Amino acid sequence: MNTVGKILVVFVTVTSLGFFAFIAAMRNGGPDWLGESRSPELQKEFVFTPEAGEKITYSVKHRRTDTSVVDKTPNLAEAVLKARKKLEEEANKKFQELSPQPELAEKALNELKQTIPVDKAGVEAREKSYNDRIQQLWTQIQNIGTEFSTTTIETQGVLRVAEERRGEVYRLANQLELLRNDMSAAVEQQRVLEDERVRLGENRRRLERRQNQLKQQLNEGY
Repeated sequence: MNTVGKILVVFVTVTSLGFFAFIAAMRNGGPDWLGESRSPELQKEFVFTPEAGEKITYSVKHRRTDTSVVDKTPNLAEAVLKARKKLEEEANKKFQELSPQPELAEKALNELKQTIPVDKAGVEAREKSYNDRIQQLWTQIQNIGTEFSTTTIETQGVLRVAEERRGEVYRLANQLELLRNDMSAAVEQQRVLEDERVRLGENRRRLERRQNQLKQQLNEGY
């Protein structure tokens, strides 16, 4: 509250001094009212419209609201001063709107304090829910890790058995190939022996015929 009061006092003092300096300058040297009416701060907010006639008059309208500030005054100084006064009033109004009001601020603070326990309970409940969920997910991850380890071990066992089976298949294939070779050799040897048997049979029959011939010749000689 003290800070707001000090700000208002400083603002009013500075505004009063500026207005006083403006009046003093007007009395002593006479300001350039036409130049004042064309100043950027006034041109931004107001429209100055001179109207020709028996005597030039000046009207001033607010740009944003299109409301009349001065209507057909022959005194340009009056139009400028009223425009500046209107500008000052708007500045004060905006300052009041932007200045904090202790009662409203205290009320808002009390309302905010009342919501703190509810919000705190909600945050704690949500935090507990998140922690429970995280714990649940962590348990699931651990279970999945254990299952993965077990599956990996089982897979390694299956792969080892498959490797052994492949080795057994290769060994049996080699044995089968050796047996096929032995069988081919036995068949070849059997063929050779059969040929030899046929040859020996032929020789035996030839010897028997020769023996019979010799016996006949021997009987004929006696």
